[in-house]
Amino acid sequence: MRRSNWLDHVILTRRAFAGGLIGVTAFPRPSPAHHGFTGSYDSARPIYVAGDVIDASFRRPHPVIEMRVDAELRPPTDLREGAEFADILDVRAEDLGRIIDVEYPPIRLFFNLQGRIRVGGRIETIVYQNCRPPHQLRGQWLRLADGEAIVRRGRMQTEDAGCLS
Repeated sequence: MRRSNWLDHVILTRRAFAGGLIGVTAFPRPSPAHHGFTGSYDSARPIYVAGDVIDASFRRPHPVIEMRVDAELRPPTDLREGAEFADILDVRAEDLGRIIDVEYPPIRLFFNLQGRIRVGGRIETIVYQNCRPPHQLRGQWLRLADGEAIVRRGRMQTEDAGCLS
């Protein structure tokens, strides 16, 4: 009888575990967005980065470009398509020579770049940093290897003129 009780216990334990596992995975739970409308992007300090594309993804929710930033970099002087950034662009020392990810707004303007941005190609981009962790970078302006500039115009509700410390 003792062996039977042990076997019953094992069977019941396995069933309970399986039922719990199904319950946990079957019902969707809300998960916090990494930014979305809760982001706070610093439009007072646009950041310029340029370098070689390591990877480019055009899957939802955002196009994302992984790039190796040039080890030496200065803001461009020819921003005909992004003149609003010209006098306030920053180059951050911590980006130089590093690999970074830049997310772009989930709009057709940037999704349509699929196939035009290639691994190994060179891009220049101007980004806003999210004031909130994980401080991701969101692209606003992008110059392709052929010289064409893509600019998202207008302000989004998630932009703030400066981060609060």
